[in-house]
Amino acid sequence: MFYMEFTFSMARLLFQANFTPLVSLVILVAFIKTNVSFSDNINRLFFLACTAAFLLTVSDNMRFISANMKSPTIYRYISAGVGYALRPTIIYLMTIIASRYKSKINIIFTIPLILCTFLSLISIFPFARGIMFSFSPENKMIRGPLSFLPHIVSSFYAIQIVIYSIKNIAHNKFEPGVVMLMEAAAFTAMFLEGKYRFDFILSQLMIFSIIFYYFFLMTQTYKKDSLTHFLNRHGFYLEINHIKKTKAIFLSMDLNNLKYYNDNLGHSAGDKAIVTVTRLMSDFFSGQAKLYRIGGDEFMAIFTKSDFKTVEKLVKKFQEALLKTEYQVACGIAEYNPNDDIRKIITLSDERMYLNKVELKKSK
Repeated sequence: MFYMEFTFSMARLLFQANFTPLVSLVILVAFIKTNVSFSDNINRLFFLACTAAFLLTVSDNMRFISANMKSPTIYRYISAGVGYALRPTIIYLMTIIASRYKSKINIIFTIPLILCTFLSLISIFPFARGIMFSFSPENKMIRGPLSFLPHIVSSFYAIQIVIYSIKNIAHNKFEPGVVMLMEAAAFTAMFLEGKYRFDFILSQLMIFSIIFYYFFLMTQTYKKDSLTHFLNRHGFYLEINHIKKTKAIFLSMDLNNLKYYNDNLGHSAGDKAIVTVTRLMSDFFSGQAKLYRIGGDEFMAIFTKSDFKTVEKLVKKFQEALLKTEYQVACGIAEYNPNDDIRKIITLSDERMYLNKVELKKSK
């Protein structure tokens, strides 16, 4: 009778602890499978992170059950080894997602994870027990000389996530703050789990961090142009409603002859033209302005911390840099002051841009 009551209580506790996180994980997987906002690679990385989080939850449940037994079993070793391997794996996958604007990750970057995973998993077997962990006859964990390796590897990748998120600030200024908040919560959970044996808290936090990061990035894609990573037209009109009480400089830009590239050389040539000129826009303007793609070949920059002459000089340098390419971008500048009609100022910058377009075509 007592055994049945104990088993029922254990099952009830595990169900309560895992129902919400696992259902949330299933819902996220459904979103991943239907989401076309991210690249296949990003969706794949999130799916792998979800899979690892699910396996970590299973491992934590096995650890919880086997830790309450009178003596250690093979399940106690499996849960410890798998848990040690999966925690840094999840953080590694999040690091790769954070580095999404970097073209390639060096294989050396993966070596700490490979080493940690190898040592964690072989510690399950009798010949390697004690390297990272072992258990006394009373089922108490005994830490080995390399027991803190998973924590060190996890911390290494956590630092890399912060570094990459800071590098992404040109694309999303809020990402570093979001990442650091998630990591602060994760390290708090790690401390509570290790110090006070708060079961399941870290694995559950990892699940909700994956979910939160996914939807945070997805909300940003609705404001971004997928090709240039500039803010889109919707983002532009949201912004002008927020800066009506702020002095600003509007810079209208238009890529000349995009239709020719698309119609005669193919859309890949048109995309190449857009990417080339927007990279130069980022080089010259991103530190001082917000950049928007408001149409196929139409771009806008909003400067709120620069004066008219400074923007003129930047535009001149930008167009000089374009001379080294085969492309031309017409530019028009207009200054906005509070109480002006902001849409008329935007129209004025557009008119000046079209005048510059005519000049550029004559000079070619």
